Amino acid sequence: MDMKKVFLSLFSLAALASTSQAQLAIAPELGLNMATINGKSGGVSQTTSMKAGLGVGAVVDVAITDNITFQPGLFYEMTGFKQSVMGTDVKVNINTLTIPLNFQYCFGEDNVGFFVGIGPYLGYNISGNISGTGSGGSTTLNIGSKKPDPTTGAGGDDIKALDFGAGLNLGYRMSNGFFARAHYQMGLANLDVMADADNTMHTSAFGVTVGYFFNSAKGHKGGKGGKKK
Repeated sequence: MDMKKVFLSLFSLAALASTSQAQLAIAPELGLNMATINGKSGGVSQTTSMKAGLGVGAVVDVAITDNITFQPGLFYEMTGFKQSVMGTDVKVNINTLTIPLNFQYCFGEDNVGFFVGIGPYLGYNISGNISGTGSGGSTTLNIGSKKPDPTTGAGGDDIKALDFGAGLNLGYRMSNGFFARAHYQMGLANLDVMADADNTMHTSAFGVTVGYFFNSAKGHKGGKGGKKK
């Protein structure tokens, strides 16, 4: 799949909706994010568990039809994973910026009620640390694409910065603008700096959030809620 073509198509549809006098609705969103990273190291599968973290950001609804909207967003998420290494519990904490690009469909009249959404997302790991190692302190997580020295195996980054994948969400929106949703994201990018068949890292995350559309009183047609006047 050519992700560039997907993103260009989505932005083109958003621009078309905007020039067609589509209404917009903006909502901050806050919730819990449960993330992990699975893969292989040197051909050996790695067992990890989910790590809880905060997710906060905002989404914008661009109405396309009475029931369908294009919904881009921007979120700061605490991601990473937990793992037991030689009897020691290690926690990898990653601070990630995520841009979901979803199409939403609402089943209710005037876009109030249950909704479902699907679309790609972009992620960018900006910083992180590894705790539970050594004397119980933490070390900086090196983010980038630098490979370790082929002779000594030393040096190199821990994880790549750029991630992308596909997401699915479902939830319910009330007529007063409040909504709640659950989402799942599946990473498609190999974040291992070696990035081959024996060295893989793929993210996945599950989350629950609540949010509020400020202009719901204006009856945002096609924006998952707000009754028409």
